[in-house]
Amino acid sequence: MELQDFRVRRLAGSSSDFAAFGWERARHSDARRRSRKIFQCVVDLTVFCVLPLAGLVVFWAGGPGSGSLVGLSVLEALAVAGLGVQVVLYARPARGAA
Repeated sequence: MELQDFRVRRLAGSSSDFAAFGWERARHSDARRRSRKIFQCVVDLTVFCVLPLAGLVVFWAGGPGSGSLVGLSVLEALAVAGLGVQVVLYARPARGAA
């Protein structure tokens, strides 16, 4: 049991052998954790990256726009690409993690 478990049990007034963060350890040691993380990464990339980029493609294909809006949309595309990189990096398991 970790020190954090003891502190939470002490603050909650619990004297049982209950592991306060047992659910957290259980979900990290789940046999399907890798597939869950991959699925969640695909969902996050779709919602936060693919859909915004699709909207930008529609905007770009819609005909000539003002120079400032096109420039702003390019900046938005770069920001979305940066977000995608962060989503993938965050989805990777930490070193030493199960």
